[in-house]
Amino acid sequence: MRKTKFTAALLTFSLLLVASAIAGNSNKGTLNVDETVTVGGKQLPAGKYQVEWARTGPSVEVSISDGRETVAKVPAQILPLAKAEAGSGYSTDTDQAGKKALTGIFFRGKKYQLSIGEASAATATPSDKTQGSN
Repeated sequence: MRKTKFTAALLTFSLLLVASAIAGNSNKGTLNVDETVTVGGKQLPAGKYQVEWARTGPSVEVSISDGRETVAKVPAQILPLAKAEAGSGYSTDTDQAGKKALTGIFFRGKKYQLSIGEASAATATPSDKTQGSN
């Protein structure tokens, strides 16, 4: 009886661990920026960043961290795509001063993209991918 309870508890714990690992990995990604871009009013120098969001959409808050600390938090929309992306990358929009703002992030093998900022959600399309790769 005691052995059965232990086995059942171990099995339950294992299933919960696997479920949380699967759920946790789906809302994370890596962003490799080739140049300085602006996101949420902050400058991100070229480098590798971790991207994470809490909900499944369509409206989410994206946290971008450099491995040590969160460098930006911005609103975003999860936009479905007709087919999975062949590669990972990002899109930008250049203002009149020549500064590039991050407008989207897409991930290899995923059928969605993150449209960064409230205004970009209405206008972002897969053809807006103008810059970068992960």
